[in-house]
Amino acid sequence: MNQTINIAVGDYDRTRPLIDRTVAVDGFDTAVSCGDLEEIFAQAFKSAPFAVTELSFSNFLIASARGDCPYLALPIFPSRSFRHSALYVRADRGIRSAADLAGKRIGTREYSNTVSLVVRGILADEYGLAPEASRWLVGDVDHLERDSIDDRNWPKTGIAIEGIAGKTLAALLEAGELDALIAYTPPPGFGQGGTVVRLFAQWRAAEEDYFRRTRRFPIMHIMAIRKDVHQAHPTLGGALLRAFDAAKRHAQARLAIHQALPIMLPWMTAETAATEALMGADFWPYGIAANRDMLETQIRWSHTQRLIPRRLAIDELFAPVE
Repeated sequence: MNQTINIAVGDYDRTRPLIDRTVAVDGFDTAVSCGDLEEIFAQAFKSAPFAVTELSFSNFLIASARGDCPYLALPIFPSRSFRHSALYVRADRGIRSAADLAGKRIGTREYSNTVSLVVRGILADEYGLAPEASRWLVGDVDHLERDSIDDRNWPKTGIAIEGIAGKTLAALLEAGELDALIAYTPPPGFGQGGTVVRLFAQWRAAEEDYFRRTRRFPIMHIMAIRKDVHQAHPTLGGALLRAFDAAKRHAQARLAIHQALPIMLPWMTAETAATEALMGADFWPYGIAANRDMLETQIRWSHTQRLIPRRLAIDELFAPVE
């Protein structure tokens, strides 16, 4: 009997064909499970129960540099996002540009998570604002999740970071105890003349301009294969890459359906055409070659932000795929 390969991954349009078995992993029996991504990441780093799993790219880099990561990366990127839109600021603090964040108190769920890595990397590269120029508060964003804040992945010197437990960062921002917040979704007080605004008011234009100039589409999450599983099944990585790519192409094809829209966006096909015009037909590429610059950029950010002690080589992070 073949061993069943358990896969933990988010439920996205680009993974749904694997979840519902429209697409199979050639040569392998698989069982795909979904769930809370933060919990999946925590389990994977703590006890590695999954043969194949989605992981935070930033925290994967840190664990790999530390030498205690049980996984090797696969060049499959289930979550990507531009993050200019994730930076919110108090409207009454005179913050009109990125440079105005110098000396300000900025909140984030994790100092080491990928959204924070990317926001800080863009602020440094594009606007000259180093992480050391601001003060960082780490805690739960819009609802309480943790009794204490783990500082294991924080830089040990040079950057002012404080853990906040028992209060949400959104509440601190609304009360004026924070100047800015990195958040996945708009916090209370945002919009309609409220006290919280986006630093980049025209965030889509800013993100499109960033891609147009740099050709960079930030990678939030990677897929990874446990090292012992890769050793036992050296062809699995390639089979997974082909399967995930097929699932992604299946999802992208649905974006071109015009007769009866499969997604509740009235101008879905126009949006798809605009995205392809800017980013190309394969606007969500897998594989090393198409993503080398983005991968090396995020590794550089991790190093310059003192999250990892050296710039890791792509070859030491990724499993060879056949």
